[in-house]
Amino acid sequence: MRGPRQRVSREVDAIDKEVKRRLELAATIGLDPQKLWPSYFGRSPCSAFELDAYLHEALALPAIERGPDAAKDLPAEQTRARPARRQTAGRQPDKEDALAALGAAGKSLLSPERAEAERLKSLHETDLLYTGPEEVYDRVVAAAWKFFGVGAASLSLIAEDAQFFKSAVGPLREEAPRIFALCTETVERNAMLVINDTLSDDRFASNPLVMGEPYIRFYAGYPLHGPRGWNIGTLCVIDQQPRSFSPSDQQVLRTLAAVVQKDIDART
Repeated sequence: MRGPRQRVSREVDAIDKEVKRRLELAATIGLDPQKLWPSYFGRSPCSAFELDAYLHEALALPAIERGPDAAKDLPAEQTRARPARRQTAGRQPDKEDALAALGAAGKSLLSPERAEAERLKSLHETDLLYTGPEEVYDRVVAAAWKFFGVGAASLSLIAEDAQFFKSAVGPLREEAPRIFALCTETVERNAMLVINDTLSDDRFASNPLVMGEPYIRFYAGYPLHGPRGWNIGTLCVIDQQPRSFSPSDQQVLRTLAAVVQKDIDART
């Protein structure tokens, strides 16, 4: 019986170690984990029981990857269309103006050109682009880099033609062509994207950012949203070696993205 007991003991030690890592991560970014993820999902602060269950992975974060039917799952105050802006004299609102009032929930009903125009408008409204580093984002990005032990981490913004970094740690250029940025795929799919080995993925194997600097072999990114729900960028981590990214790791990345998202929501 000694063997099974030793195995259980090792498993308990591993869980305790992971809990400690998560608590240290929360302390690093200066936030109370008891209030962190519940507040992002519109709930009151969780109980001590819920926090313990979450840290031990018995309770998962609510999923927030949303598809075309996202609007029906959102609180009423988030889906209520904003009052239309006063029209200039002699100009009548067209059909796309009305559909644009739905925000990202109406993306599939808009022309690609109008949808992209609305997304870029949302990005500029956040005032994140071209405004320099900010401590709140630098702290989260540095925490992600340290926690996952990766080569680089960033808060990236997908503009019209390029990817820009609001915050970055590691060997990353100040910007990269949008067409090559792996974060572009994350923004377009509106869900976490994990690529364990880029050279084994036909979509990215020949990408210049994989074949050349920064030689991306591993990527994990989570989308960030601007006003009206439009995807504007990502919180992501990359490495120069292929690696696994467990459900537990994905959960931590979601939580860190929630910290960033909460601040973006507050400023807009």
